[in-house]
Formats: sequence, C-alpha cells, structure tokens
Amino acid sequence: MLIGTSRVMGQNKSAVAPADLKGIWQMCFYVSGVPNTPGELKPSNSFKILSDDGKFTNMTAIIIGAGTYKQTAENAYTEHVEKNLHLPQLVGSDNILEFEMKGGDVMVLKFFVKTDKDGNDINSWYYETWKRVKMPAA
Repeated sequence: MLIGTSRVMGQNKSAVAPADLKGIWQMCFYVSGVPNTPGELKPSNSFKILSDDGKFTNMTAIIIGAGTYKQTAENAYTEHVEKNLHLPQLVGSDNILEFEMKGGDVMVLKFFVKTDKDGNDINSWYYETWKRVKMPAA
C-alpha cells in the first residue's frame, strides 16, 4: 500500500497580472446621429483618479466619491467606498468593478448595484467608459 500526502502553500505574491490603472480618467459617452451605431467618444465633466497608493477619487466640480481600490483579478478591481454622493448605499462596502482596457487609454467599467439608496431592489449593471487624461506636451 502506497500512501502519499501533499501540501500546497499559499504564495505571498498576488497572481494577478497588474494592469495600468493609475492615472486621471475622464468619463466619456458615445454620441451618434445614426441609430444602432456607437458614434464618437465624447468627454463628460466627471473624473476618476486612481492613485499610486491604492486610493480612488471620483469628482465633477466637487468630489462625489472616494475610498481605496485594489486590483483583485486580471480584469477586475475592488473599490472600498468610504464616501459617495450619488450612490450612498455603497458607503462602507466593497464594490467590484470589472474592467476592459481598450488601447491603453480607454477603460470600460462594469459593476453591479443591488439596491437603490432607499433599499429597494434594483439589481442593475452599470457600464462606464473612462478615457485617461494626459497633459499636452509643452
């Protein structure tokens, strides 16, 4: 009789391949004069800052959301929401955002919101398109 055992030790390093998320991102939307055609990507007045220290800030003329973030999968990161004006039901929670990088400077986010601010079930997926803001060369 042959008896074998094995033991797997967890690795200290994350197995997630890091994506280039850090920077200032501007929310964008598609505008088209033709039905069923995506159209042209246009900027909005909303910004997301993903910083080197794992913090995020969402803002327009004022800060509308803030907290910390950490990439948790090859195509996802989790925001721990500390403040949020337009989705207050997320305050104190971890919000998982799936992302797809398009050309390095466009990021499409997808996230799920279970309830509205009054606790009513909405069970909705939100999609946001963000474009990295780059300073023009001097």
